[in-house]
Amino acid sequence: MKNQIKTYHRITSWSVPVIFTMLSTFAFAQDNYKVQKASVVLKGTSSLHDWEMKAEGFTCTSVFLLDNNRVEQVKSLTLTIPVQTLKSGKGAMDKNAYAALKQETYKQVTYTITSSVLQGNKITCDGNLTIAGVTKPVQVESTCIVNSDNTITCKASKKLKMTEFNVEPPSFMFGSVTTGDEITMSFDLIFKRN
Repeated sequence: MKNQIKTYHRITSWSVPVIFTMLSTFAFAQDNYKVQKASVVLKGTSSLHDWEMKAEGFTCTSVFLLDNNRVEQVKSLTLTIPVQTLKSGKGAMDKNAYAALKQETYKQVTYTITSSVLQGNKITCDGNLTIAGVTKPVQVESTCIVNSDNTITCKASKKLKMTEFNVEPPSFMFGSVTTGDEITMSFDLIFKRN
């Protein structure tokens, strides 16, 4: 009887941590994702009218930590936008914007997350945004939802000032039209597991 109790105790002492680890593994899944469908838009104002530019080509990869089909944490995310893929539909405006962003020297806009924290149904991400060769810490609040097909939809919007990145707001028509300093970057990204 004593031997049976000792055997039971030995089995219990090693099996509980193993079972707990297995359950944790099932509950928390960490996977690599890449963008399946996306929209990245820059919006601003000018002395003539509001304007917007859409990124027609970019890359974005991410690692999400899921808990019971819910995004618990964004472990990593890197968004890279080639400047020349930003299009307004107006050639003159695009040309001036590329010049303001110093595209000849700095060909990409990048955002890389350094950490994230879940707050209610929102995820607050801290990261580094690089525009025209200037890197600044930027905090972005986003919503991330796991869809029925296991893709993840992330939406975010962030207001910035161009002058914070040493970008002079572009002007048009020989300076008669000037743009405002503040812009809004909006993201609507759908990620698919690799």
